[in-house]
Amino acid sequence: MRGSPRRARPLVMVDQRLARRRRTGIARVITQTREAMAADPPADMDVVWVNGPRGLPRRNALTSLGNLLLDMLWLGVLLPRRARKRGAALIHVPMNWGPLRGRTPTTVMIQDLAFERMPEAYPRGFRLWASLVGRRSARRARLVMATTEAGARDIEDVYGVPRERIRVVHLGTAPDAQEFTPPREPFILAVGEFEPRKRVIDLMRGHDRYFATAPTYPPICRLVIAGAGGSQEQQAAERRGVGCDLLGFIDDAELHELYRRATLFVSLSAYEGFGLPIIEAMAHGCPVLVADNSSQAEVAGPGAFLVHDASPEGIAARLEEVLADRNELERRGAAARARAAELSWAATARGTTDAWREVLGLSG
Repeated sequence: MRGSPRRARPLVMVDQRLARRRRTGIARVITQTREAMAADPPADMDVVWVNGPRGLPRRNALTSLGNLLLDMLWLGVLLPRRARKRGAALIHVPMNWGPLRGRTPTTVMIQDLAFERMPEAYPRGFRLWASLVGRRSARRARLVMATTEAGARDIEDVYGVPRERIRVVHLGTAPDAQEFTPPREPFILAVGEFEPRKRVIDLMRGHDRYFATAPTYPPICRLVIAGAGGSQEQQAAERRGVGCDLLGFIDDAELHELYRRATLFVSLSAYEGFGLPIIEAMAHGCPVLVADNSSQAEVAGPGAFLVHDASPEGIAARLEEVLADRNELERRGAAARARAAELSWAATARGTTDAWREVLGLSG
């Protein structure tokens, strides 16, 4: 029987299967971290990024079940087998659920525990599977990475992982490559899927009230929502008011242009593990208004506007208050850009490899 191949440097195998399955935040986390590591590769280890089985299109309960079975096959059999054949010293999984068997040590980055904190927002079957596999993955991992201090507290509280086995590795963003910033236009921007957790419907209701009652000066802002998918997508389309534009899924170039032009970016999500669109908007100098929960205020920093009352009435009142002073918005936009500059994908890559070094005994 052949043993594992001998290597001059330890090999870290990174599971990137979700990067080609989804168009949401996890795909961006994987691709941006991979590119940052490729630009400045670690000198003391080799890193290989591997794809699992292609997922089925997300259309209904049957395709969701099919993807669940593919994930179980990949995590339970194929990924550990591939790691063993390649002589990997470590498997890293950047999305919550890692291998539950095999001799190769693991690290896992937990993006969020929304299905634990808001179980009513998720199908029961998915929630039970995600909770069981996530909890066991976290407890089996040599180190668990959280993307924020709030996330680290969740991992400790919900999964019982000791704080000394958790490392906070912030996600990042890229600075705006365009030197010229166009004038801000009178619209509010929101980005994401139409899921109950995101509270997009509540934002639409609150904006309807603001749009109908706000003073005409400064100019009233329309609501622009970029994103697609989710259980409330049809509901959003049916209740869209005259002051709201639904753009569907757009490419990165279009999204960056919206960040440059929007007067305000809004995230009212009931829970976020990090909130990539928040920091992406800030990197383009767009001031942000975020719900004061989970990680959002931590990510956005002291220059962000906060929402404490997420009822339609509370949202409308807060929008009118924030949008009344465009000079203050400009000041907050400059603070937002400075805060975003503190968070980079290069720093994410360095934090990730530092955690790997701890596990591999390379820290010294």
